[in-house]
Amino acid sequence: MKFLFVPLRFLISPVFIAAVDVMILFPMVLSIIDIVQSVNRHSDTHEPVTIASTIALIMIGWGVALEERAVIRRRFGVSGGPDEERQVRIDEMCHEYGVAQLVLGLFAEIAVAMISLPDRIVNTVGYEHALLTVSVILISIGAAIQLRHVFVLIATLWRRKTDREEIV
Repeated sequence: MKFLFVPLRFLISPVFIAAVDVMILFPMVLSIIDIVQSVNRHSDTHEPVTIASTIALIMIGWGVALEERAVIRRRFGVSGGPDEERQVRIDEMCHEYGVAQLVLGLFAEIAVAMISLPDRIVNTVGYEHALLTVSVILISIGAAIQLRHVFVLIATLWRRKTDREEIV
């Protein structure tokens, strides 16, 4: 039965998580650039709002997935292996980085959602670009945190490799 969960072990491995981090980073960075250019041109806000909202949603989703790595491991029976102590440290790290992505994504989404509300509910006339700027700053912080997460995951792999070499 355990062999059925071998693919799952890979999907929650530091290598796979770092790869997904990097794949998500590309659209984050491209979106940041695009939104900043739109804000600087003071162009129509419809497309930048859609872009920021979409990236914020991706941040929220990925943040939740990272945050729940430990639960996923337990639920699918891939916990309790010989490297459980290391896996728990990775769970804790993913939880912290996941919460950061989740919260930053939520607040970035709140900023752009206010623009989408009708002015009779929240009058954002003249504040659209300021709210987009807030959103893009939060997305930028999320991108920096995500990049750091990649390096921390790689360092975790590096430490594991050197620990194995010391044993031999």
